[in-house]
Amino acid sequence: MKIKIFGVILVLLLITGVINVGAAEDPYAIIDLVEEKQSVDTGKSEISMIVYPDLHDKNNHRDMRILSYSRGEDESYMEFITPRSIKGLRILSVEGNQWVFFPSTGRVRKIAAKSKKESVSGVGGDFSYEDLGGGNMKEKYNLTLLESNADSWIIEGLAKDEESAYSRIVMTIDKEKVMMMKIEYHTEEEGHYKDLIIQKVGNIGGREVPVQMVMVNRKKESMTVIVIHTAEYDIPIDDRYFNPVRFYR
Repeated sequence: MKIKIFGVILVLLLITGVINVGAAEDPYAIIDLVEEKQSVDTGKSEISMIVYPDLHDKNNHRDMRILSYSRGEDESYMEFITPRSIKGLRILSVEGNQWVFFPSTGRVRKIAAKSKKESVSGVGGDFSYEDLGGGNMKEKYNLTLLESNADSWIIEGLAKDEESAYSRIVMTIDKEKVMMMKIEYHTEEEGHYKDLIIQKVGNIGGREVPVQMVMVNRKKESMTVIVIHTAEYDIPIDDRYFNPVRFYR
């Protein structure tokens, strides 16, 4: 069983590989190639999330540290380590379902489909529950190849589910690296709503992966930066992290 590295966000952590000529004009084959190159059995990472309420004011920000585990294609667990105000907050995603544990109340909340566009309560930032939940692109979107040039493929995805947080996405994939470098997120209400952009690529755990990415909210003019500090792959992970009745204990 394979996973997308680090669970959500994590659709972006793609491994360098050789391009399959047969994938050149088939968007589904391209996505298969991308996911194949970055798949592992399990993953553990330590991440920083830096939230800028005003992307034009770099002095005003909030820093958070997160521990993340992933297993299989649709299982991810995230625990906030700092700051103290949200320490112990945990998010579990399993096969499209999500639960959040709030340490301040000791309660678990299951996230309704209509709420997946929202940012995590108490955390803020520009990553929604939908972004953190990961998932298979081919299962969530109908794909069309918009452009194939010397450097990249540009693929459009139209949501299959009316309750999806995004009605349309546009993905830019680097051909040489077989790496997704940008995703545009569109909604029916806001239009072009957010952009997820890879800022830095590096080697972690023996893999070439994005080590810094930014989500820019075009409507709020805010942004959130994700930095990957450490990562391990194909390691044993306790089942309790992915159990809805045990992940918060």
